[in-house]
Amino acid sequence: MTKLPDTHPRPTQADDFPAHGPNSLASIGERGVGRTIDLLLELIPVVILVVPYLRVEGNQFKLDSIPFWMGFVTIGVAVVYETTFIAWRGQTIGKMIVGVRVAQLVGGQKLDLSQAGLRSLVPSSAWAIPVLGFGLYLMVFLSAIGKPLRRGIHDRGAGSVVVRTR
Repeated sequence: MTKLPDTHPRPTQADDFPAHGPNSLASIGERGVGRTIDLLLELIPVVILVVPYLRVEGNQFKLDSIPFWMGFVTIGVAVVYETTFIAWRGQTIGKMIVGVRVAQLVGGQKLDLSQAGLRSLVPSSAWAIPVLGFGLYLMVFLSAIGKPLRRGIHDRGAGSVVVRTR
């Protein structure tokens, strides 16, 4: 990751982006729908791994205790999925469906692998904290609400912004 000199102009307000169309700031709703789609996709391999721990009793499914390592697999799937797609295409499948992409705040290019990795590790690592994980995960994304550039903690850490593709 190359650090730009402080004299390089950086967008600081929503007015620095087009009001509509490509490269305009994505709304919180668009981001939320894309994230929800991605979560569902990330759960597919996790559910496949959980199936062996399911048993049927009568007409009910019972879940035996899930191994501790399954939590790390869940976090790993999310990090690999998000990092790979953001570094490769600039958008995950959910973001493609919604019509948004992740870009570097300065310059608008795709994030490099380290930026994409950091961006995905911030929310995913919240899941590792017992009891508070889900709340902290939500806070990472909800921290974008009310900010002029709609950047969550993970975006500010990675130097990214989410913009529309259409």
